[in-house]
Amino acid sequence: MAAPSLNGIKKRILPMVIIVLICMAALVARLAYWQIIRGEELSARAKSQQTGSSTITASRGKIYDRNGKALAESVSANTLVCNPKDVRDKGNAETIARELSGILDIEYQTLLDDLNKDNRYQVIKKRISVEETEAVTQLMDAEANAEMAEAFSGVYFEDDSKRYYPFSIAPHILGFTGYDNNGLQGIELTFDDELSGKAGSIEQNQTASGTTLEEQQEEYLTAQQQGADVVLTIDETIQHFLEKHLEEAVEEDKLKYGAAGIIMNPKTGEILAMSTKPDFDANNPYDITAFNEYAMQYDYEEDEAANDPEASPEPTEDPNNLSDERIAALRNRMWRNKAISDSYEPGSTFKIITAAAALEEHVVDLDSEFYCPGFRVVADRQIGCSNTNGHGAETFVEGVKNSCNPVFMDIGARLGAEKFMEYFTAFGLTEKTGIELVGESSSIYYQNGMNEVDLATSSFGQGFQVTPIQLITAISAVINGGQRMQPQIVKEIRDENGIIKSYDTEVVNRVISEETSEKMRDILEQVVSDSGATGKNAYVKGCRIGGKTGTSEKNPRGSDKRIASFVGFAPANDPEIICLIVLDEPQVDNRYGGTIAAPLAGEIIEDVLNYLGVDKQYSEDEEPIVKAEVPNVNETALADAETMLEEAGLNYVIRGEGDRIVDQLPSAGTMLNEDSLVILYTERQTEEELVTVPDLSGMSVGVAESTLNSLHLNFEVVGAGHSETSLAYGVSQSVEAGEEVPPGTVIGVEFRQTAID
Repeated sequence: MAAPSLNGIKKRILPMVIIVLICMAALVARLAYWQIIRGEELSARAKSQQTGSSTITASRGKIYDRNGKALAESVSANTLVCNPKDVRDKGNAETIARELSGILDIEYQTLLDDLNKDNRYQVIKKRISVEETEAVTQLMDAEANAEMAEAFSGVYFEDDSKRYYPFSIAPHILGFTGYDNNGLQGIELTFDDELSGKAGSIEQNQTASGTTLEEQQEEYLTAQQQGADVVLTIDETIQHFLEKHLEEAVEEDKLKYGAAGIIMNPKTGEILAMSTKPDFDANNPYDITAFNEYAMQYDYEEDEAANDPEASPEPTEDPNNLSDERIAALRNRMWRNKAISDSYEPGSTFKIITAAAALEEHVVDLDSEFYCPGFRVVADRQIGCSNTNGHGAETFVEGVKNSCNPVFMDIGARLGAEKFMEYFTAFGLTEKTGIELVGESSSIYYQNGMNEVDLATSSFGQGFQVTPIQLITAISAVINGGQRMQPQIVKEIRDENGIIKSYDTEVVNRVISEETSEKMRDILEQVVSDSGATGKNAYVKGCRIGGKTGTSEKNPRGSDKRIASFVGFAPANDPEIICLIVLDEPQVDNRYGGTIAAPLAGEIIEDVLNYLGVDKQYSEDEEPIVKAEVPNVNETALADAETMLEEAGLNYVIRGEGDRIVDQLPSAGTMLNEDSLVILYTERQTEEELVTVPDLSGMSVGVAESTLNSLHLNFEVVGAGHSETSLAYGVSQSVEAGEEVPPGTVIGVEFRQTAID
């Protein structure tokens, strides 16, 4: 047989080579497909099978007040999680769900569904409480119950953080965070990106089934980036003063729609305090219990009340079974920041703006003369003054002190609609202030021109609406030298490396001259310091407060719904603070701002000035209150005790026939006003001597003092206001009438005068 030729061999081999080459090409193409085209996907899938990961939540930045007090911070908390694969292999889902349901307040079936999910990582409940953690830990303790601990295989804790507000103040400023620690309201929302930081993660080796490898454990850490800190302009102490007084006003004046207040540095625009009351607990922001109790006092059918004024307010819903719509409405109202979100007619507080514009435009001077018959006829309408009998002849300054509507209607007419709107715009009342809080509302004003009546009513603060933050910003410009400042509530943002961003004082524009500003400060101080002016109830000796009252009628006209307000600043010659108080629909007999808002503002201003260390400035007509410390005269001779008390400027009454002091009231160290009374006992009392406190409401200062002195009780004037005048009457006392107290007890009495504005 002939040997195959070379050509024949080549012909037989060639197809095989081609086939091999084709197979190799296909293999290379396939490898390229898996490595290049699907390489990242397969690598990720392999990694997911070989490793398990858990997120390390970044620590949210803190929120500080201007003095470095932490108002919001993150604290350690536990999140309960499980590996459903481990639960199925080693644990008991039914037992876990049954035990956790009562502890975590989660439905049994919801827990069971989570425990049986087809994944390897499932959150059961985030940021559980300390009590919940302790209860679950006990169930997982093998020494306490090995069988129960085994049933809980696959369930474990993860470190987490929870937002905490240690001072429980300023919830409308701070806001709160949600389930995932994201900001939902206030500063927490506005600066959520800066506060949030960047989360990290831990990756662990595991088997394909998801069980963690114990012998070959390795961890890969991606470090989290802590959130930046936000420093506010508010002062925790000043915020506390404001909130305390507003809470009292909500209760005492029966405010149907609550109260709002702002304290600002008029020179810089920095907000020192801002509050809306009633409010909520930022540590438990969804709890409406307290707010609902407040709202239930006033939520009733308006038609029923209108038809029968004597009808008792009836709740519109069962307080124990509120609808979802009712709960949502209550929360929205509870979270609403009235200081920036609610516009209102400012009433007579706006006369400050009208007066400043008139002085600046030289349409009036301090001695300009006016006449008030109790009303003014404008076009076809008669518009009244708060003093229906009329103020008669008065100067421009007297018109401001009397808060006389006809005077301001005349001033508005002299300015004219065009010039009036120029100043309205220049004072920033046609635009939002841009404060660093969400939810700021716009004003409501005449955008399409003003007729004669519009101008008349606007001149004394009716017919348009502004927000409290707009108004206090505008009035600050009147008293700070004439410059409108950008209001700010944030000083800086900083991290561990230092300041990231600073918010500097910003002048928006100059509105009036320094000369006009100085004149306005002097006039507004007289509104408070003059015992016959409308702001007299804000007066505090030595504080040099200037200000203006306001009472506006809410729509619909004729409904008799009022907003009482007062804006005050101090010291009047060089203002350090300005304070605006707004009381929404007081349900008391006297609802004028001069009667209920002015004394509140005066007390707040006094508290703040004392805290800031601002020295009091007494005029020639003012006599500073002198305090005396009660000396310790126990176990001293009667004659010596008398000498010591006389030297201290205190009076005394002797009880007993002995010649040596065995007891005294009040005790040593008590601070009393000069000429107050100390009771000296020269014999031991067989039983405690008590005096019944009288009802001092409605009494003048002199009558109240003599009444208490006759009972050997000490008297002290408390609160703001011109209490020395004969028209002042007692409105409250530090010890309720009918209580029994020892002789020498100090009874503080607050006095007010009726003020119509």
